[in-house]
Amino acid sequence: MASVTPLPPGAPSSPSSTSATILVVDDSPVNLRLVVRTLEGRGYRLLAAKNGRAALDIARRVRPDLILLDVMMPELDGFEVCRALKGDPNTRDAIVVFLSALGEVTDKVTGLELGASDYITKPIQPEEVIARVANHVARQQLEREVRRSRDRLERELASAGAMQRRILPTALPEGMGAAFAAYYRTSLYAGGDYYDVFALPDGQFGVIVADVSGHGAPSAIVMAMIRAAVHAFPGFACDPAEMIRYLNRHFEFLWESPMFATALSALVDPRELSVTIACAGHPPPLLLRDGRATVLGVEATMPILMMELTRVPDVRHPLQRGDRLLLYTDGVTERPDAKDDMFDLPRLISSLERSASLAPADQVQAIVADLDSFAGDREPDDDQTLLLIAIEPELGASEF
Repeated sequence: MASVTPLPPGAPSSPSSTSATILVVDDSPVNLRLVVRTLEGRGYRLLAAKNGRAALDIARRVRPDLILLDVMMPELDGFEVCRALKGDPNTRDAIVVFLSALGEVTDKVTGLELGASDYITKPIQPEEVIARVANHVARQQLEREVRRSRDRLERELASAGAMQRRILPTALPEGMGAAFAAYYRTSLYAGGDYYDVFALPDGQFGVIVADVSGHGAPSAIVMAMIRAAVHAFPGFACDPAEMIRYLNRHFEFLWESPMFATALSALVDPRELSVTIACAGHPPPLLLRDGRATVLGVEATMPILMMELTRVPDVRHPLQRGDRLLLYTDGVTERPDAKDDMFDLPRLISSLERSASLAPADQVQAIVADLDSFAGDREPDDDQTLLLIAIEPELGASEF
């Protein structure tokens, strides 16, 4: 019979089913020897305890994979031992299989309610013990492998999400008649939303917001490719519509794929007080003027990455000093609460109006607070982006 060797904190008790550690607990030496001999030679590390207190001591030091536990024992019976095992973070994951002559349904239910996984009735049959132990150990190892794979995937997704955030603007332009504030949140670790702001000659700004269909890694990859294409485009200041056409042509290889993206490209001119917008299936911006918010009209074409766009119109709107434009993705208006009600456009407009007196960054945070308060504990189902453009009340003002 193997000696007890404590494992360091956090170490797994066994790497594979053939080296699983099994603790046999029975106050009868005859039964103890019978169970141990039944399992000998099958690749398990076998330990034995003659009473409940010894079992708890061994389990806390060794953390066995599976415990074959007699119910009827002096001092601490099997039920009490099981309760203690499941109440200890160091031993709660051990599989507990009761060994007992008690055949009443209520006794079995009691054991299962305490966290036991199985029940073997005495007198034991060696073939039954071998089969049940093998099945439980194999299932445990599969569950551990699934957890390891899940943890590894979560680490990779978290790393991808952190890398993706690096390709978003680390700082937005300041001065030159306009101020900007943004909010970005993915539904998973990495997402398909993208936004960017470019300071251009003559005090103009190029702005783009895009939303790739789907969630997770595929959307994040396409989002990163869109960002690279945007930064390679030489003519942003000339024609927002040409940006939409360029992106669509650039990704012709995706036209036959299920992927698509909505996009809004804009040229903001705080000196001439105008904004020119080209829209490909994207939600139109909101215009906040004198405390009232309205939907800014656009002439939209279909989303990009689907097929040739024969015509991409743009619309030019005059602006006034003090105006604000809010660009967003549909993950904001479609954010659900616990009842599956959506935040929707009227709520976004109301939030924008209530926060009209705040500085741009504070206003964005106020809208996010309203959004989170509405959703409660429900996590977002889609990526969320807000981009606020504030035209200075006076050219060269510094209040922002």
